[in-house]
Amino acid sequence: MRLTCRLILFLCYNCCLLVILLPTFCHTQRSCQTPDKNVGQCVHFSDCRFVLRQYGMYKEHMPPVIMRFLQRSRCRPKVDGYHLCCLLQDVIPANANSKLK
Repeated sequence: MRLTCRLILFLCYNCCLLVILLPTFCHTQRSCQTPDKNVGQCVHFSDCRFVLRQYGMYKEHMPPVIMRFLQRSRCRPKVDGYHLCCLLQDVIPANANSKLK
């Protein structure tokens, strides 16, 4: 009986960890294709240097062509925040000190 309880607790604990951590691992490593057919990674917009450069240049007056490109780059549903397919060389690593690199 005691062994069964320990086994159940162990399984519950590990399953809870998987349920919590698995979506994080899946979403951060998801590869995708940019609108111009390049290999990218699906990341939050603030983790993409391309987006930060465009915003730095244009602020709220971003040209329509760039806005359309960013809209076509979406790779996850809106409920998860604004995620887009970012070129691999523009992805800011998760361990970077500043999002503005």
